[in-house]
Amino acid sequence: MKQPDKLTAYYFRAALKTDTLYLDNQMQKLLYHASQNGVAAFALYADNGYSGLNFDRPAFSLMQQDMKNGRLEKIIVVSLDRISRNSLDVIAFADCAAGMGVSLEAINGDHAALDWSRQFYAALAAKGGERR
Repeated sequence: MKQPDKLTAYYFRAALKTDTLYLDNQMQKLLYHASQNGVAAFALYADNGYSGLNFDRPAFSLMQQDMKNGRLEKIIVVSLDRISRNSLDVIAFADCAAGMGVSLEAINGDHAALDWSRQFYAALAAKGGERR
């Protein structure tokens, strides 16, 4: 059987190793998304016990490597804070992914706010530049 050209990545994370119920809940939501949307070719990336304050996470690093190697077409999370707790980091990651032809989506819909956030931070940066 021919392997699909690209995979959909389903990423989930919990900061506390003891929070397995939350991790399982995310996984179930992502698997439900895959089944409801006919996503047959996917990979699960899970980090248990890793903070969202930095990108130093084993599964996240593997997902980034797969993205760089052209294995992924899309990354789906339950919510964008699974990527990072820092909204600027989320925007930077989404832009990096887009540059590699990989889209970032959140099943709760908050990925729609990425464009608004980019505009907001660009306006703040422009305003700060006016003061110099």
